[in-house]
Amino acid sequence: MKIAIITSRYPSKDEPYNHMFVHMRSLEMLKKGEKIKVFVPAKMSSTYTYEGVSVTMLPSKEIIKKITETDVVYLHLLNIYPFSKSNGWYIYQFLQKSSIPFAMYVHGSEVQKYGARMFEFNYKITDFLKWFKKDILVIPKMRRFVKSVQNRKQVTFIYPSLWMKEDMETNLNLKIEKYQIIPNGIDTNLFKFQNTYKNRYKLLTLRPLSSKKYAVDVAIEIMRYLPKKFELEIYGKGHYLNEYLALIKKHSLSDRIHIKDTFIERTKLNSFFANYGIFLSPTRMDAQGVTMCEAMASGLLTVSNNNTAIPEFITNNKTGIIGNTPKEIAKQLVINTADETVYNKITQEARKFMENIDSSKTVNQEIEVLKTLVR
Repeated sequence: MKIAIITSRYPSKDEPYNHMFVHMRSLEMLKKGEKIKVFVPAKMSSTYTYEGVSVTMLPSKEIIKKITETDVVYLHLLNIYPFSKSNGWYIYQFLQKSSIPFAMYVHGSEVQKYGARMFEFNYKITDFLKWFKKDILVIPKMRRFVKSVQNRKQVTFIYPSLWMKEDMETNLNLKIEKYQIIPNGIDTNLFKFQNTYKNRYKLLTLRPLSSKKYAVDVAIEIMRYLPKKFELEIYGKGHYLNEYLALIKKHSLSDRIHIKDTFIERTKLNSFFANYGIFLSPTRMDAQGVTMCEAMASGLLTVSNNNTAIPEFITNNKTGIIGNTPKEIAKQLVINTADETVYNKITQEARKFMENIDSSKTVNQEIEVLKTLVR
């Protein structure tokens, strides 16, 4: 089967983190014998190969000519950029009019209103411009597109969680009848299970410091309610760095919380995880939480908020800890780290759950969905 994967960004030698979750699918599909070509809308034409995957960067109107040679199109975070050659809208329009089978994997931002993330709104002129662009220009187009194609036999939508499907319905004011729930797969061969109980008082947060969505401030708040033997290291980059440093200082936590202004390479994450016992992954909005799931696969006691899609991936006190307030989460952390048997049972159950969504299994499901569309 010839599959055209279209995405707004893709990993390269200089930008290895660009939509890595899409690249992992490409690698797995190649491994399973499928013929993959990746297309990225761009102002200038270029091609390159990344870890065996053929990537073509072209203006959107040129990509349209290429995808007619494939059996099925698979969309991943194809964004609409008004007034740009890298605007994905031309591709959406073409798919709307053509009979090419396609699936759209909905990750979130491509169908969410800017107003749905009011925790990011700072009432600056740039915020109002972003709101106008997303809610007035982009979302109505996406709604028209989804409404016009959702009942076609050779079209389907895939979501990482039921919450993401329902959130898209809310943002677009549409009911989606044809869909599949397939989480982003976790590479459980790369993320091997490790017993981490000895490091139970060492906490890790691995988040971009560029969005309030990732709730690093909540991780800091949790530390306020934990005994002094608990220490937290935060790894990430972003413009909220100084704000978080000020919050740490305000609560007199500078001796227990340290921010490392860097990212860790994905291939080194498993051995890096082994230095910690608890993974703090607070969030204000998440369709899944891939890094959170990788930490769960690696044996860390994983903690998040009881909101959005998180309860679909963490069952409280069974596969991790979720709570409604920092104080509540801290209380559960103290209880679950005091008993080695309880700690080990939770981390082992988390590992089993991650094995159920191993990337080999989830990509098999995605391939079967695409083949069904072609048939």
